[in-house]
Amino acid sequence: MTRINWLLFVANLPGRNQTLRMRVWRSLKASGAGALRDGVYVLPSSSTARTLFERQSEDIRAGGGTAYLLELKQRSGRADGDPLLTLFDRTADYQASVAAVQALHRGLPKIKESEARRRLAALRRDTTSLAAIDFFPGEARTQLEHALTDAETALNARFSPAEPHFANGTIVPRDRAAYRGRTWATRERPWIDRVCSAWFIRRFIDPKAKILWLKRPKDCPKRALG
Repeated sequence: MTRINWLLFVANLPGRNQTLRMRVWRSLKASGAGALRDGVYVLPSSSTARTLFERQSEDIRAGGGTAYLLELKQRSGRADGDPLLTLFDRTADYQASVAAVQALHRGLPKIKESEARRRLAALRRDTTSLAAIDFFPGEARTQLEHALTDAETALNARFSPAEPHFANGTIVPRDRAAYRGRTWATRERPWIDRVCSAWFIRRFIDPKAKILWLKRPKDCPKRALG
């Protein structure tokens, strides 16, 4: 790991202004800043971190407090041995999220589709928020992403079994001429993948292709390409 430069934020807020104190604390917590002690926070040096700390400094000074911003440069040693890195270890957060995703995965047989999709969407939002403050991603983040993918695959297999899904296989080259002047059929109310497929057929295979949107898959004509 390359050497890391840090931004250190030191603030002293007036005790009487609890509203300002809480607002600053919430902002710093949401940013993922590491707390060295009360009123002392650190982030990996970046333009985003500098902007955040400068804005907090302005609010604190306007509220009668003091704030300082210092840049710390690592001059020697390995970055992965920097003790400040422990403040940004998100492993426990990722493990908690993985447990929640796995619980959803196991409970799919007993959950209605609307509830399952709502919970999965919420877990994805939580993952996005966690990733935004994960400045040094590692294996834990990859495990969570895999767990989410597995849960979504299982959800779609249960509630939308006829929808396209991932599968291993070999793509066999085809002759476009054999697919011109044909009728193509799929179910009505298409998702984006099937809308794009119809566009792809008209654009690259047969500009005059006929597309059928079926109420039921079994209504597909025998000579049509499903």
